Amino acid sequence: MSLYIGTVKTAILIFPFLALILSLPVLAFEYHHYGSMTIKRAIVLFAFVFYLLNAYFMVILPLPDPAVVAKLTTEKMQLIPFNVVRVFFVDSGFSLVHPHTWVQALRSFAFLQPAFNLLLTLPFGFFVRYYFRASMKHTIIASFCLSLFFELTQLSGLYFIYPRPYRLFDVDDLMLNTLGGLTGYYLTPIIAKILPNRDRMDQTSSQRALSVSWLRRFVAWMIDYGLVVNLLSFLLALGFKLIHLNSFATSPVVNYILPILIAVVGLPVLTNGTTIGKAIVRIKIANPNGTPATKMRILERQAFLYFFTLPIWNGWFNQANRLLTNEALRTERNYIIFALLSLFTVYFVFDLLATTITRRDLLFYDHLAHTKNINTLIK
Repeated sequence: MSLYIGTVKTAILIFPFLALILSLPVLAFEYHHYGSMTIKRAIVLFAFVFYLLNAYFMVILPLPDPAVVAKLTTEKMQLIPFNVVRVFFVDSGFSLVHPHTWVQALRSFAFLQPAFNLLLTLPFGFFVRYYFRASMKHTIIASFCLSLFFELTQLSGLYFIYPRPYRLFDVDDLMLNTLGGLTGYYLTPIIAKILPNRDRMDQTSSQRALSVSWLRRFVAWMIDYGLVVNLLSFLLALGFKLIHLNSFATSPVVNYILPILIAVVGLPVLTNGTTIGKAIVRIKIANPNGTPATKMRILERQAFLYFFTLPIWNGWFNQANRLLTNEALRTERNYIIFALLSLFTVYFVFDLLATTITRRDLLFYDHLAHTKNINTLIK
């Protein structure tokens, strides 16, 4: 029991960091399928993530000393089906005709270990039916795949970090874990009564999806600017380095201008207001009344954002860093530049705060280009 408590404590410590890492893909998935993220939905999803983290740690922890593992001579695999039944009758002392042995047998390791393997995936079977609405067939397949992942993790010595397996690959575990998932599937109608109604969550999400939230826009921007643009920049730089144009590979043209022109300016112009990030979260650039925006308006909006707003914002941070860290750069000219950049930055921040407080969904570049983000998810 102390081992399981220690595993849960470890999961609690690591979960906040894992939740932060998974926030972007989880939000992207939710916006793509439902158009919004409600508090109830977030609680359910991250409860599922916390469960998976606990289950994984139950499989791999505690981590032994590699030197000790190298000296192990125990079996690596147990491939005889239903061997767990034989072990139970041999090691537990259970006798059907002697009732006084029953309680003792239920407390034995020969019973508790297979019982744990069944319970390990019971929440998984529940979650995939309750939230992902998987059929019985798909629940069985998903539970088996999860169990196989756990067993292969053990068989590989934690992905070959260890010289050999320190836990047994057991075919009975595959069967028990799969049975546990199936058990969770059948218990879903009972357990779901204490959780938010799944249909109501979808109805609420569909209603909220009609209004494009700031978080939804931010997720699209993170995908476009944080992932696509940076990946494109890396690939372009790599390509120029391969043809021995190293100086050009490190230039602003390759690092910023070209990726921006391709991913978040040219692409939405060609696709009538859709970038990769916006397509994932199901939004697009349109006229304020919801009708398709002209290519010129889309071009104006994206140019204001990526060739004016963001460069000034980045320039303010860079200039502030120079003035704070390098005394030689504290000249009158640099202070004037910093002051000008600060004026624009203060305006950007004020515009963002005012827009948020008044619940308007248009920033200054939307007003200038006469555009807005609209929902494209159709249920």
